[in-house]
Amino acid sequence: METNQVKLLASLAKKIKSERKERAKVIASLLVCQNLNKKRKLHWSLQSFKKSC
Repeated sequence: METNQVKLLASLAKKIKSERKERAKVIASLLVCQNLNKKRKLHWSLQSFKKSC
């Protein structure tokens, strides 16, 4: 029972870590395309997205 809990916690920690990495990648790409301002508010227009990326 204890080993199952350890395995579940390890897999959960791994999933959370990968989600954080993915979130950081998305934020970085949006910042590069200038679709996020400094307060991380999304301002979106398709034309500006096509021009900047």
